[in-house]
Amino acid sequence: MFYGSGNLWKRAWSFFQRKKMSRSELEHDRLVYMQSNIDTRFVMDKKYDYICVWDKYAENGMLDNQYFVQDIWGARKVFEHKPEVHYDVGSSVAGFVAHLLSMKQKVKLIDIRPMENNLDTLFLNSGGGG
Repeated sequence: MFYGSGNLWKRAWSFFQRKKMSRSELEHDRLVYMQSNIDTRFVMDKKYDYICVWDKYAENGMLDNQYFVQDIWGARKVFEHKPEVHYDVGSSVAGFVAHLLSMKQKVKLIDIRPMENNLDTLFLNSGGGG
């Protein structure tokens, strides 16, 4: 059994128990928003709809990953010392490195693993982030 396997089953079960927002609820929420919105920059138009009907009742995040808290703690330590460049060996780009980049910390990634994605992340490989 691996760490957190109980949470894995809990998460799998909760996936199948999720509540979906109904069409009538969606239209009600849209009407309430449109009636209360006074800022013309945020007017809703159905042609731009991309409704995620499962999100309204989803949990906002489970902290079952021990690295989440560790990454924030470590990023704060780097931020407190304010190095010109943080040379990072093997950290998660989606975790620790993302926290550093949000603080405008320059990061130079050192990793034997390729970073395969469809996003423009060249700035990460050239010591970017700020």
